Amino acid sequence: MSEVEFLGARLEKDIIKMVEETAKEEHVDKTKALKDLILLGRKQFLINKYLGMYKNGLCSIDKAAEECNLTINEMMKEAAKQGLKSTETIEEYKQGLKLLLK
Repeated sequence: MSEVEFLGARLEKDIIKMVEETAKEEHVDKTKALKDLILLGRKQFLINKYLGMYKNGLCSIDKAAEECNLTINEMMKEAAKQGLKSTETIEEYKQGLKLLLK
């Protein structure tokens, strides 16, 4: 089991209410609800960060997927949700597939 450490934080009332509502809806304690919300928020934060980098040509979709712990297909779906389209040509895609199959 991973090491546990205490972290005190001051939270606004609306955030506390969100944690309490999540705990109640999921039938878990507030600590578990807060952890789940933080993990989900971190995942979305990373998706947004790396899709922004992808959009600006600073990383490839496969690198973005790797950094977000997603499959390339999942990352492509996330990109599509944000209205991002690949700049890769069909020929470049085919070449990439050939390299993967070697």
